[in-house]
Amino acid sequence: MTFNATQHTAIKRWVSRAVPMNGIFFRSVEYRYMDPLDVLSGAGARAHGGRFAPVGTRAVYLSVTDSGASKEVTARKARLGGVGQINTDKYPRVVYAVGVDLKKALSLTALGSTQAAEAIKTACLDKDDLTTSMELAGELISAGIEGLLFPSVVGGDDNLVVYRVNCGRKALSLKNEREVLDQVRRIAGRQTQIENQRRDRGWCQPGAWNLKAHDWMKGRDTASKTLRLSHE
Repeated sequence: MTFNATQHTAIKRWVSRAVPMNGIFFRSVEYRYMDPLDVLSGAGARAHGGRFAPVGTRAVYLSVTDSGASKEVTARKARLGGVGQINTDKYPRVVYAVGVDLKKALSLTALGSTQAAEAIKTACLDKDDLTTSMELAGELISAGIEGLLFPSVVGGDDNLVVYRVNCGRKALSLKNEREVLDQVRRIAGRQTQIENQRRDRGWCQPGAWNLKAHDWMKGRDTASKTLRLSHE
């Protein structure tokens, strides 16, 4: 939809009431994207776009609960591929706790209950059409908004999209990075033992997940040190 004059007025009034937002949110990622150096980059949204994020926008999607984060990933995969491409019960995933510290954020529900506002919200939350939400995101980004809290359209919990272009690197921070890395090391170690036993018995070749996890872990410490040095 193209916003009319009344809707533009409602949006401007809403944007003027932006407030700080902080707390802990959650992000669920597949193991191949679990490198902490990439989790908060916003590269996925920039390449594919998403609700409230036009293609080319570096945006990070978070959820208020860890279970809600997993639901949103499954729904996003289904939308991009036309069918459910993953099953979170079968594919290894990790959930990061993300600290959020935004200075200028909005909640979609705070847009109001006028006819103009309701029309915007309904169009933005269309389950299959992201066009209006992307159009609104363009206006929010131009106004310097750092994040938008909005209801899930798949029956999960509220989600937060953070626009990296409008906030500093300290606006988002991983709170459980060490725990996640320790868990990956433990899983990779156990899997190595299992694969070695199977190989010794001639049952199978090493699993792809273990090989990728092992390769990822080998370069992880060096990459992390490099990133920390670049930020100092």
